[in-house]
Amino acid sequence: MENYYDEILQTIKELIEKKEFDEAKALIHTELKMPYVPVEFESEVKELLKDIKEMSGSETISVLSDEEIEECLFGNDEFQLYAVNQLNAKNLRQMTDLIERYFKSKPNPYAAALLIDSCIEQRIDDTFTYIKGDMEYQFSPIMCLRPFESDGFNEAQSYLEDWFESDDPSFYKFVMQQLIHECFDYLPLSYDYEDGYQLAIQVVRQVLVLVDRENEWDQLALKLTERQDLLRNRQLS
Repeated sequence: MENYYDEILQTIKELIEKKEFDEAKALIHTELKMPYVPVEFESEVKELLKDIKEMSGSETISVLSDEEIEECLFGNDEFQLYAVNQLNAKNLRQMTDLIERYFKSKPNPYAAALLIDSCIEQRIDDTFTYIKGDMEYQFSPIMCLRPFESDGFNEAQSYLEDWFESDDPSFYKFVMQQLIHECFDYLPLSYDYEDGYQLAIQVVRQVLVLVDRENEWDQLALKLTERQDLLRNRQLS
């Protein structure tokens, strides 16, 4: 099963092959602005940026008009990411009607999550309706937490650091990638402190499936449970 970054790289390469350079660059820049980027992935997409520059004779992303942004925003997944990348550089308080219509359109979840994160960052106080699959959410960004600000994220990260950072640093990087995307995918909701342990366990199991190591789950789960019990006993003593 391909992992997330394999799929993103494949999408970028397909866009380049179709000479859709602006969309490819927008997707690359969106990924590079994430707080955690795997070294190998970062290196490869930066090489792809150089290829795009040579092929297109330009190193800048075309600036779209508001009308063009709106058209892309309701297009396919790649165009949505491209439009959101451009929206994120704007004053979103001036775009709330468009954002509301976008969130109601059952948008690409990843593009929508990036836009929600930017709305939170800009402290937008409007109330939006977001249709995500079969669920409908009403939320005000100013009342929400960015993924990396939530107690659940920080608690899960602490567990993952304790379990893997020293013993298996490569696996730790992978589970951190998965934790970040899990918390983005959960927007506009956020995880609480009490969710941290189960979130960490969930992420570990997801990664084992992604890397085709699911047969290791039972043994690893027992090891982590014993480790957690030992930690509790130390805290109580």
